[in-house]
Amino acid sequence: MRHAGKLILALLALALALIWRMDEVDSNRQWLATLALAAYALLLWRAKVRRQRQQPAVSGEADYLIAYATETGTARQLAQQMRKRLSKQGSTAALTELNRLADQPLPAKALLLVASTCGQGDAPRTGDRWPDNDDLRRYADLPYAVMALGDRRYPQFCAFGLSIAGQLQQAGASPLFSPVQVSQADPAMVRYWYQCLQKAADIPV
Repeated sequence: MRHAGKLILALLALALALIWRMDEVDSNRQWLATLALAAYALLLWRAKVRRQRQQPAVSGEADYLIAYATETGTARQLAQQMRKRLSKQGSTAALTELNRLADQPLPAKALLLVASTCGQGDAPRTGDRWPDNDDLRRYADLPYAVMALGDRRYPQFCAFGLSIAGQLQQAGASPLFSPVQVSQADPAMVRYWYQCLQKAADIPV
């Protein structure tokens, strides 16, 4: 992501240089193009800052690692809310996309997953490379819990979230409780998931 940002900025700088070397373009249009490119660069910078704020401000090992797999942003939003709730109770929590889970240090207490299902039981774009890029053996004996998101109108309801739970359990990870299936981000089922977590992990969330 960092290299991609540098490449985009380099391309913007090149485009700006080319604009100012075009003699057939009058200065007013050159300035308009310059302002447009500057505005675009500002949007990219703000998007980068927003993304960094979504990542954990945790030094060292966190109590909990929250991984999300999302297509529309719902799972990410719920994961961020989860992190805030844990932080308010004095626990440290790190946040990551499921595709980047392999790059994160294991948590001290538990791995928490919020995963959406797309189409016919497919993985969303932030989870479609897991577990191919991960060694599941490192999760052996690690406690985990899954909030599986989906829509009951589809036959493969919550299939991807359930497959995550199954793969972790096969790898020897220890489920804190059975995956909670949440249809269309139903607030009642989200609250039930927190109740299960509170009971299993003995934390007032």
